[in-house]
Amino acid sequence: MIRKQENIPLQMECTMLFQSNPYMVENTEGLEQKLRRKKEEILPVLELLVQHGIIRKTEDKTLPLFRYKEPAVTKDLDIPSELENT
Repeated sequence: MIRKQENIPLQMECTMLFQSNPYMVENTEGLEQKLRRKKEEILPVLELLVQHGIIRKTEDKTLPLFRYKEPAVTKDLDIPSELENT
């Protein structure tokens, strides 16, 4: 089993892959080829990224697919009244 500290480079690599290709939808076998890593290394990292809301995982248990999850952007700004008068 890979320790958490050893997962950090792979977490960054996975995150950058999905951020650089926001419309990519891929299964674990495809990610194995793209990242040149074994499934046993990739799966715990993918699950962690799903938990953190960075990627999404389909509900299909037989062939789960992963894709980038766009971060929520807040457009409303709360400007304090003392700044409005300057």
